[in-house]
Amino acid sequence: MAIKVFSNGLKLSVIPKKDAKLISVDLYITSGTQSEKNYESGISEFTSKMLLMGTSEHGSRRALLDNAKNNGVLLSSDSTAEAMIVSTLTVKENVKKAIDILYDVAFNSLFKTEAGDAVRNQMLSDTLKLQENPSYVLERMVNQALYYRTGLANPKMGTVTTLSRMKSSDSKEFLNRVLAPKNTIISIVGDVDFDEVAQLVENTFNFKFDQKQDYRKLKYVAKVEDFVGGERTKNKKLNQSRINLAFPGLSFKDGNKYTVSIIIPILLRKLRDGLKDAEYFHSEKVSHVTYANNGKFLIEAMVDFEHVEEYLDDVADVIKELLTIGISEKEFEIEKNAFIIEFLESSEKASDLNLTACKHLAIMKQGYNLQSELLKVELIKAIDANKVLDKIFDFSKLFIAYLGNSTNIDASNYVD
Repeated sequence: MAIKVFSNGLKLSVIPKKDAKLISVDLYITSGTQSEKNYESGISEFTSKMLLMGTSEHGSRRALLDNAKNNGVLLSSDSTAEAMIVSTLTVKENVKKAIDILYDVAFNSLFKTEAGDAVRNQMLSDTLKLQENPSYVLERMVNQALYYRTGLANPKMGTVTTLSRMKSSDSKEFLNRVLAPKNTIISIVGDVDFDEVAQLVENTFNFKFDQKQDYRKLKYVAKVEDFVGGERTKNKKLNQSRINLAFPGLSFKDGNKYTVSIIIPILLRKLRDGLKDAEYFHSEKVSHVTYANNGKFLIEAMVDFEHVEEYLDDVADVIKELLTIGISEKEFEIEKNAFIIEFLESSEKASDLNLTACKHLAIMKQGYNLQSELLKVELIKAIDANKVLDKIFDFSKLFIAYLGNSTNIDASNYVD
């Protein structure tokens, strides 16, 4: 991987893949929901959509996308908790066109009033639908508990209240606030010449940024240290009650973050084995989300509401038994080998590798090296996994989000 940091802080990242048929070129802006004020929740997603609603040369979404397609470039955008991303996928001959299109989107977007109205109305419609989705409701409850009073608590799509008053001019103002060279990465994965693309970026993005006076650098949400567990319940008639058991997890900066991904299948198997004789319906999904300085470990479950308390007792027993017995070297190595295959498979796709490289450079302040990261995975042992288990499963920090028919839940019951 090669990196160039321009004098104003703009970063160029290039990962050469000589065998790649496609080339991924991304504009990565450190921002996302973490950078939103409470009253503008959803503005990152709103802005990422507005960036594809037309530029001064291509005045509508259709014209912009058609121009990209006619030049052999697929164009898309997205937002996450910590970034806005405009992505292109193309072939070697069209890399210059891809960079030019990203430049056009970043600096020449129109932010028309009617386009803003269309985006807002679609997002309002989507948000109203999401409010009926139990998984969405529980995720909001968990984020509000773990990341109270930080931007990470904001929902990606915003709220009906914040969206209702959102305008295209707000989107333009937000972009002006976050699109500064120190917050921006141009990242390329594929068969390209580094010096050539560096010159292209200097002639476009860096030249434009040199005219910009505000070089504000955004900060990631600091680690939330004072979290204490608890519970929050909402009564709603469902066929099965929904439960999220959330623990503060490891951050992206944590050296043991890969260990969690290896542990998850083991924990899921232990849960299913421990509950195999349960005479009630239940299902589980286990996941781990990392942010720059924070993380969350989730067990998402569905269960018959008459058995919620029994179910929670059983889950806690399974976890505590695993903490006591630990993970064996044999079962850990089996899951580690499976994870390595998935790890390598994800690096084969240029677009996935590009997003990983962007996040790594933005947060870790260094280039992404696949072999170095793979070595970190290979060196993990079962003893490391057991230490991570002890670190995550602190029941004094357990937060239970519940949605379903009325029942009694008390997270303090599971604190030793």
